[in-house]
This record gives sequence, structure tokens and C-alpha cells, in this order.
Amino acid sequence: MADQGDGTFATRTRIGAGWQRYDDLIGSGDVDRDGKPDLYTSDVNDGIPAPFLYRGTGAWQAPFRPGEGVDAIQFGHSFNLFA
Repeated sequence: MADQGDGTFATRTRIGAGWQRYDDLIGSGDVDRDGKPDLYTSDVNDGIPAPFLYRGTGAWQAPFRPGEGVDAIQFGHSFNLFA
């Protein structure tokens, strides 16, 4: 539940559906350094991971932007996300 900033909590909010299509969900912290936590996912096709990045919005009503296909090397850093 989301803290509303006044000591109370908002009702639960579904953050989307369809996450079961991914083999891995990885809370990766703030990958793009915008101050909001991001989420990596992996969908394995033909044995090859297809990674996606869901950038955090900071809003509890819609916490992630639509996913975008990415490489395992982002922002000058190499990640072994799916070992």
C-alpha cells in the first residue's frame, strides 16, 4: 500500500497485469539515475534472454512507464542480469 504522506495508506493499486510472461523480474534500483527505482525484466525466447527496462515514474498510481527493449549493457555499465 502506498504511503500518502499523512500517516495513512492508500488502498492497494494494481501495477499492471501480464507480468507472468516474463521469466525474471529484477528490481534494479535507479538504473537511469533519475531518482526513481526501475525494473528489469527478461523474456526468454529460443534460449536467448530478451531484456526490457521499465523506468520508474515516482507515481504510485502508475509506477512504471511502458517497457522498452534494452541490451544488457546500459549507461556505460555491464550487467549480468540473467545468470
